[in-house]
Amino acid sequence: MKHYYKDSPNGKIWYPGTIMLEDGRSVFNPNEELLDSEGWIPFEPGPPSLYTGNDPLAEDRGLNQLFIKYPECKDIVKVNTPGIVYHYTTWDVLFKGILSSENINNGRAVLRAYSVKYMNDALEGLLIPRGITKAEERSIEGKESVIVTKDGLQVRCPATENPLYKRRKEMQEASAIQALQKLFSVSFSKESDLLPMWNYYGHGGHGLSIGFDACHIVNQGYDLVDCIYNQKAIETLANFIFDSYHCNSEHLSPTIDLSIISKDSHFEYEKECRIPLREHYGHCCITKRNQFHPIKYDIKSGFISPYVEVYLPVEAIKEIWIGPTNDIDLAEDSLSGWLHSIGMTWVKIKKSSAPLK
Repeated sequence: MKHYYKDSPNGKIWYPGTIMLEDGRSVFNPNEELLDSEGWIPFEPGPPSLYTGNDPLAEDRGLNQLFIKYPECKDIVKVNTPGIVYHYTTWDVLFKGILSSENINNGRAVLRAYSVKYMNDALEGLLIPRGITKAEERSIEGKESVIVTKDGLQVRCPATENPLYKRRKEMQEASAIQALQKLFSVSFSKESDLLPMWNYYGHGGHGLSIGFDACHIVNQGYDLVDCIYNQKAIETLANFIFDSYHCNSEHLSPTIDLSIISKDSHFEYEKECRIPLREHYGHCCITKRNQFHPIKYDIKSGFISPYVEVYLPVEAIKEIWIGPTNDIDLAEDSLSGWLHSIGMTWVKIKKSSAPLK
């Protein structure tokens, strides 16, 4: 599929499916002639690959704009903090997926970013959009609007009671739900040996917890963002997003879709951080290294779910924790022998101390 871009002082701008003309009009799905006349350059991206350099990353102008206008956001949205983060999984996924023979031969570990629509939090991806809707509602509280009745009479009513506003509110909710299919995430925990995580994601304690160096994740062009569980902080962030977007002439959205990192407080025990991704025009996700990752499909939680492959260098893996219900000695021996056979001798093997039978 053809993609398009424009060069700008801040780097390439990728065509998102809609363009803004000089006269202020927006055009959805413009034809090639219009794109060409507006300066968009066509190209066909190659397959994604492992990035092996160490060039500086372009800044997220939309997020920085939010931070400058509202410095408090830096205490809410915590991005790219260094350290080791842990991905709970099974032996099969490690051996046949993350470090399959093909991946090892290419010097990479491959994780899957699944659609958030199929994750276990029923409010996944909805808290920020709903908070923005509430912020908009507060902004028109006390104001009046005029509606025309069936009899042709003009009647004043509170702006929040206008049927058009109510309809728009319903459409915004429907749009947020529909968008979940196009939001993707790889989940990590800040904790290496957490009993609930073993139960839910580590095959009942029989799985593994793989420790990745956050710096390697970020260097590949992915963001790594802490999840937000505090409802007050989520509402505050939603207010800032609403105000920043509507008061800014550039209308820059952060590269990170902040709705992906807001979660219900019941999941706070997970201490989760994420690689958030979102679908771009052309059925792919784009990293800050300008890697185009196509969206693929597989079974997840009993359904056909879209996912995106996330490439990391094998050197990113620093630790592997063995779950508490494994035969610890046998598991350690087998894991150690295999890691040595594939040359990953630097990986530290650690054992869970959770008292789980």
